[in-house]
Amino acid sequence: MIFSRPIKNYIILITYIILLTPIPVYFYLGLMNRLGPDPVKFLEHKYGELALIFLILTLSITPLLRIFKVNLSKYRRCFGLVTFYYVISHILIYLIFDIGLSLDLLVSDLKKRYYIIAGFFSFMLLVPLAVTSSNKAVKRLSPKYWKRLHKLVFIALSLSIIHFILLSKTWTIELLAYTLTAIIILLLRIKFNKYRLIFFNIFNS
Repeated sequence: MIFSRPIKNYIILITYIILLTPIPVYFYLGLMNRLGPDPVKFLEHKYGELALIFLILTLSITPLLRIFKVNLSKYRRCFGLVTFYYVISHILIYLIFDIGLSLDLLVSDLKKRYYIIAGFFSFMLLVPLAVTSSNKAVKRLSPKYWKRLHKLVFIALSLSIIHFILLSKTWTIELLAYTLTAIIILLLRIKFNKYRLIFFNIFNS
């Protein structure tokens, strides 16, 4: 079935609403003290984890299409922006409720906590990608330079995984799954033809 543009826009809007609903829901539960003994840490972790999940999902769209013929391309921008909104929520919880907007504490954390450094640089790379996630930005930059700019997302993914690994004290099943998935995505995007040829031959045999 072919949807008209207004219907497609409504579908995307509904998708945004559904995917972003956990942000206010978890925040409300935190205000009601229903997130355990340390709601701030819970919110930091949950928002950060959801950001990583959606980042991985965003970068999985191309491999899913090429290998399994699953086409989620129309949701790529939606997933990417949802990722950024969760990153912003993650950072705001840290800045406002964890360190109380203290510049001294922020500088101190950046000096001694490597996972915060990795997360900070990942965020800095995601900012220009979020700002240019529009058709107008593509035209303004030209598709060629826009694509080059948005390749920074793979560095952001790497830094996000490093951030998550350094933050975690133990290797959980979730962390292992995120890390392996990210590695697979990064390997699939490496432009060495012989590796890509071998991979696709395996799946097409």
